[in-house]
Amino acid sequence: MNSCLRFTLLVMVVSLTGCSIINPKPSQPIDIYTLAPMAIAGEQSVEDKVDNALVLALSPLRSSRGLMSSDIIYRDSQYGFDSYAYSRWSDSPTILLALLMQQSLSQNATISAVLPREISNADIFLETTLLDFSHHVQNEETSLGRVAIRVNLIDAQTKTVLASKELSAKVDAKPRNAQGATTAINQASMQVVEQLDAWLTQQMTKRLEK
Repeated sequence: MNSCLRFTLLVMVVSLTGCSIINPKPSQPIDIYTLAPMAIAGEQSVEDKVDNALVLALSPLRSSRGLMSSDIIYRDSQYGFDSYAYSRWSDSPTILLALLMQQSLSQNATISAVLPREISNADIFLETTLLDFSHHVQNEETSLGRVAIRVNLIDAQTKTVLASKELSAKVDAKPRNAQGATTAINQASMQVVEQLDAWLTQQMTKRLEK
């Protein structure tokens, strides 16, 4: 190859490289999803609370490392665990679900206030572990969003566990993609929070009757 041809090829390569740097190919945009707030008809007043309603303190939700990021997780086999490349939650599932829980439980008639665990004047502590918050792909046609938590109700004075419960919900995901998954997980989250609210009402009522 003569020197003239080498020079011509070199100029072409440099030109193409320069164009790719100046005008890079746009990457696919990231879709951001979140948990929608619960639809609550009006705010409860102090008069709506039962006599001697208890102060509840929420501990930060615990979870495995995979659920502590904003990744939208999907599972395509018994042990498969991956995330969508171009879809994210607006925050980690532990933060999003904690906000939803606080919003719902603050309306509970047996709870006078919902506070962070750091507040020392709470009557009851609620410790929550997030077990699942993901899209389960079962086959080419069927998938579902699943949310599962385990909760421990703890006496703030004695630090003894008063009651424990595992709560979960599954909702069909349609379409079978990130958008369908996040819609299903939203609905499953609402169901789990409603289950938690009903369970806490039972536990708090028992305690108030003593």
